[in-house]
Amino acid sequence: MKNFIIKLISKICVFYFTYRYFGKVTFGKNVRMNWKFTFSGKGKLIIKNNVCLWAHEEWNRFQTYTDKAIIEIGENSKINGGLFQSRNKIGIGKNCIIGSAILLDNDFHYIDPRKRFLEYKEKGEEIVIADNVWIAGQSVILKGVHIAKNSVVGMRSVVAKNVGENIVVAGNPAREVNNI
Repeated sequence: MKNFIIKLISKICVFYFTYRYFGKVTFGKNVRMNWKFTFSGKGKLIIKNNVCLWAHEEWNRFQTYTDKAIIEIGENSKINGGLFQSRNKIGIGKNCIIGSAILLDNDFHYIDPRKRFLEYKEKGEEIVIADNVWIAGQSVILKGVHIAKNSVVGMRSVVAKNVGENIVVAGNPAREVNNI
């Protein structure tokens, strides 16, 4: 009975959000999700097959800031309460788990105090999350970061540099703490 209800809610949500964000958000087959989902902006969100976007406490929020911005979620990935903000591209591989993490592909504000309140126009740098990556809750992934396959980002980590394959990183700034 529980699976039936989850599938029913998911189908209703996919139907509703497909039409609400017509042409901007595309859903693959068998996407599981609830109403805790928002998309805003001029870009595109591509959600592949068998993705789970069932959020519990925090909403899954996807924001694009240019018409060329793309956020792509790979097959069989699970996201619970993620915030994705893109001016360029954020790519999530297959079989990834992302908790209430924040992924930002650019700075969104100028560092120079004289420009800080001006409209930010920098394109940013693509974020690439490879297959089988686990990003624990309350972590932040910054612009230009590539996380290689099978790696883990510990809770509340701030990742500003690339992470190699089969590595566990944690801390602020994130550092290697273990190999898998």
